[in-house]
Amino acid sequence: MVRVPGLLLMLVLISVPRADAALAAEPPPAAGPPPPAGGDANARLDLSGIGLPILREGRVVNFVFIRARVELAPGLTPAEIEAREPFIRAGLVRAAYRNPMNAANDLMSLDRKRFEAVLLQEAKAAFGASRVRSVLLRDQKPQKRIYSPQERGASGGGADRP
Repeated sequence: MVRVPGLLLMLVLISVPRADAALAAEPPPAAGPPPPAGGDANARLDLSGIGLPILREGRVVNFVFIRARVELAPGLTPAEIEAREPFIRAGLVRAAYRNPMNAANDLMSLDRKRFEAVLLQEAKAAFGASRVRSVLLRDQKPQKRIYSPQERGASGGGADRP
């Protein structure tokens, strides 16, 4: 009875190198068409971790951290995209302090249309109007939960925290 497990183990060990040899004998998969020389056909810039202010009566009351995407026309290299990203980030923050982008009566989110319009403007300034295809606000998270007085009264409690 001791020999059966040993024999089984020997059969397994013998078959493993053959499987490796069979895999090594196969030709490598053919590579797809070479990428275009000017850059990626699906060029995009993903922005994340940008804290934009929420203003009420000219004072900062909260921050919203966003994730956004800028779809670009082909022809830009990753190095060119990366070099222009800081200008877009700085432009978004400046614009948010100049003209508040928060939604009406909401101290925890941005107005999607306003934000996307500003992002489109900043992206076109950085890359050129013909190179920007579209922009999208993918996600937004508030730094803290702040409810308006109307929402506090409707919930029956006066506390800001759950």
